[in-house]
Amino acid sequence: MIKQHIKQAVQLLKENRLVSCISIIGTALSIAMVMVVVLLFQIQLSGYYPEYNRDRMLYIQGTEATSKNGTDNNRGGMSAEVVRECFYSLKTPEKVTAIYSEDLPISLPNKRLFKEYNVKYTDDGFWSIFNFRFITGKPFEKADFLSGIPKAVITDQTARELFGTTDVLGKNIVINFINYSITGVVKEVSRAARDSYAEAWIPYTTKDQLMSLQYADGISGGFNVCILAKHSKDFASIRTELKQQTARYNEGKQLYKVGFAENPISRLDIAMGSEGFRKVDYKDFILETGSLVLFMLLVPALNLIGVTQASIQRRKSEVGLRKAFGATYSKLVSQILYENLVITLLGGALGLLFSFGLLNISKDFLLQNNTMINSDMLFQPGTFVATLFFVLLMNFLSAGIPALRIAKQPIVEALKGNE
Repeated sequence: MIKQHIKQAVQLLKENRLVSCISIIGTALSIAMVMVVVLLFQIQLSGYYPEYNRDRMLYIQGTEATSKNGTDNNRGGMSAEVVRECFYSLKTPEKVTAIYSEDLPISLPNKRLFKEYNVKYTDDGFWSIFNFRFITGKPFEKADFLSGIPKAVITDQTARELFGTTDVLGKNIVINFINYSITGVVKEVSRAARDSYAEAWIPYTTKDQLMSLQYADGISGGFNVCILAKHSKDFASIRTELKQQTARYNEGKQLYKVGFAENPISRLDIAMGSEGFRKVDYKDFILETGSLVLFMLLVPALNLIGVTQASIQRRKSEVGLRKAFGATYSKLVSQILYENLVITLLGGALGLLFSFGLLNISKDFLLQNNTMINSDMLFQPGTFVATLFFVLLMNFLSAGIPALRIAKQPIVEALKGNE
């Protein structure tokens, strides 16, 4: 029966090619716009190289240093002291890492170059939290970090630009007039993976200015922190322990106290638009985004309702004849739904392809400039589930309601075609 419905739907498409093409393209464009919204949310939320553990991550995006007399308040990054006392001392998380990014020229020992690269100062825990694909070599180790030994990991793209090859282990690069020995080369990272993205990674203990960069009683500095939980169920425990560590740290301060505003925030919070100092409520996000998606769905749904109504008006006598020969209410409705589903499936598949192209064309506007989009970001199970949901919803909105009304008409009225 299903096969027969589909064959009949395809035949109807062939008979009304212009109307069918308009319906399919209209559906495709609408679903493409919806899917761009879904894909942007997915890029912010889902795990991909090298941030596969996003579902277990918490983020500290800035701190507040408030004077104890209440007259001064500083917002920004945290000092190495706060990182050490409040975060490295945490027992509940699996790993903690501190990061500081800066655009700096990278040169060769005997050749000064002026192109700037994004350099991330971090620690040895960074390599346990983010899963990089090493083409050759390995990351700098804990001993290198603690001793402030100048070692570096660079991307394959950076290696080719500097040396013309990725076979660069043991070679030196110059950052801030310091020679760094290359210990590893990793696959290039997309800018969309903001917390792990860089073109070179080095121990932050090699930069004296960063280690001594502290204001407001030693609280404010340049670092943000990423926390990897053993399980997402541990988020509440981590927040509780962080409050305890913060209270202990503040007891030893005379002039200022440290606070973390809305931090730590989860990956879902970030995907909804939250930041360290501003939290977006779930309800507000669902209302705003849901309204936008529903509006985008209604446009092709109304279009398809018109097409469905026109098609059924021409076939009213056929519907009446089928009812006269015993066709049940459910069979008539299911036939109309199957016929319309062919159009929405074709439009949905085409719309999904359109969305990938549209996202690539507009990525510099929607994301950061020069953001690389790869298959890990786009081809997620959630994408196809969302697409299927939109297609089914579209089918119900455009054909379900008219089908229910038409199938209820009396046989005589249907046979006459309302004449």
